[in-house]
This record gives sequence, C-alpha cells and structure tokens, in this order.
Amino acid sequence: MGPRASDDVEVRPLLGAEALSVPALWNAAWTGRPAAGAPYPLSEALWRERLASRHHDPSLLLGAYLSGEPVGFAHGKLPASPWQPAGVAWVSAVAVAAAHQGRGIGAALLGALLARLAAAGATEVRFGSDADHLLPGVPLEAPPAAWRLLRRHGARFAALEHDLHLDLRPPLPAAPLPPGWRLRDDDPEGAEAFVGRAFPGRWAEELGAYLRGGATVFTVERTASHPDGASAGAEGFCVAFRGGERVTSPGLHWAAALARDYPGGRLGAIGPLGVSPAVRGGGVGLAMVRGAAAALRERGVTDVVINWTTLGAFYGRLGARAWRTYQRAQAPLPTGAGPDAGSRASAADTAARSGGEA
Repeated sequence: MGPRASDDVEVRPLLGAEALSVPALWNAAWTGRPAAGAPYPLSEALWRERLASRHHDPSLLLGAYLSGEPVGFAHGKLPASPWQPAGVAWVSAVAVAAAHQGRGIGAALLGALLARLAAAGATEVRFGSDADHLLPGVPLEAPPAAWRLLRRHGARFAALEHDLHLDLRPPLPAAPLPPGWRLRDDDPEGAEAFVGRAFPGRWAEELGAYLRGGATVFTVERTASHPDGASAGAEGFCVAFRGGERVTSPGLHWAAALARDYPGGRLGAIGPLGVSPAVRGGGVGLAMVRGAAAALRERGVTDVVINWTTLGAFYGRLGARAWRTYQRAQAPLPTGAGPDAGSRASAADTAARSGGEA
C-alpha cells in the first residue's frame, strides 16, 4: 500500500544527480510497467541530451517529493531562441510514478510549474511541441485523469499529430522525380542555406544540430534540363537517420517501443523535411522522401519513423501508417502567481480539489 493521502508533498527543483531520476519516474508512470513495456520508454541517453540542451532551465524541472524521495516530475520551458513566440511557455512532460498516482501529486506539480511560467511573464502554455521536445503533444494513451486536469486548466485542443511507421521490407511504391530534378545527399551547406531562407527558425536551428550529430540531409534541385533552368540552390530538404548518430532523431525517441513492436529490424527515421512553396504539389516532395527511404534501406534500415506530422495521407502513398498519436493542446496562464506558488502542497488537499486525480 502506498503513502496515505494525508502525506505532504514537497515540490522543488530536481537538481544535480536527482535530475537523472526522470527516466525512471517517467517509465514508472505508465501503469508501473518497466521501460521495456512502456509505450513511451524514455532512455537515459535521450534525457541527458535534454538536460544539455540550451532550452533546458534547471529551475523549471520540478520534482515531487514524499519523505525526501522523488515520486514525480514536471518539466517546463520558456523561450530561449529569437524564433520562439514571446509570452508562450511549454510543458514538456509531467509524470507521477504509478504507485503514487491518484493523490493529487500530478496536479500539485503542474500547478507549481504553471505558477513559475506565469511569474516569468508567460501568458500561454503549450503542452509538448517545445524546442528539443520529447513529445509533439499529449499522448493519446495519457490516463483520463490527465485529460481532466488539462481541462480544469482551460486547455484548448487542436490538431492530432502522428508519428508514422514506414516498413522498408516490401518494395516501395514508385514516386519518381519529375523531369529536370535531381536528388543529392552531398550538399549540407546548400541544405542549410535553403532552410535558413525558406524555413527560418526552428528547423534552421535543428538542422545544424542534426548535421553535427551525423545525420544525412537530402536536397532536391532543378537541373539545366528543367524548363525553368537550373536552380540557384536547393528547393527542398529531408533529414534522414539510420540510427547510431551522435544526436537522437525525434523519430527515434521511443526506439525501444519501436523495436518491441517491429522486432528483428534496424531502425531509422526521416524528418524534418520541406520544399519551397513554389514547387509544392508537383511530386518533388514525395519523390525526395522515397529517395531518402530507399537510401536508408540500402544501408540496412528496415523500419522508419516519420515523426510529428499531420500529413498521414501524403506519407501513406509510400505505405506509412500511424504508429503514435498526440493531441496538440494549449491553455491560458493566470497572471499574478508567484514563482513559489504551490511549492508545498498537501496531497490530500490537492486530491480533494481535483477529485482524487493525477
């Protein structure tokens, strides 16, 4: 039997070595199953990458403590790059170990984190989709108490986002480049120039990190035989990971679950990718994705994740199918809350206010 509901919960930053307890807490939150059976198994390696991110603020990684031991955490972020909108903050993840759920601990954690974000000047919070994110949104597998908690904070729900699985074992459907186009994987400088021009902001920042980490970037460009003549540079880009890079692809955040669902294969990922608005709809983008997938297959990859997309029908033309689904959500933040609001809460009081949830 777990702690009594009258036990006090202390909420404070997880600092030093205690910050490394997050993967165990996260994995234990999914009905208490070990990481190998969790739907979103968080690895220590990925979490260390997140702790090293320039977007990580240690004061926004909060732990819930019972008798001095962490039993849950909440991780938030504030804008750290010029491309991020002012006044917006993010909740990257909230989790409570299954043995301690149902006592209001999650509500206490989220309340304390939102108070800190509001005190820093944020007026809106988004759940997931943060820079160097773990999740694009709220996993559909989140328990009912989590959804009720979000609604109590005024959450508004938007589009569903998907991680897609593409099986490379069968032949890929045909998707040739239109005449006058070519695919390259040897022009990272051209890719960076294109992304900086066509997709300034998040993708430009991420692409540099992916290239430094060993990912392959494909580009498409017009050749001299094109009716409009050769391109001055790339007109599209696509990042591909074959696993083993020095940086974790967002498509491989949950690699252990992917390997469990599709055993015996080698994992890879595709994304982000984009093409110039002027050439969309002409088949260039799909041909680029197919070319990247074919190249990964030649390198031994059998299972690919195309992460964080609403374009299931587009990628479905190559055989991709939804594997994980997330709900985009955001909520207004109250003003006037101090950074220490909710820093110490009675689990019994919080559970009473929240109907025994979270």
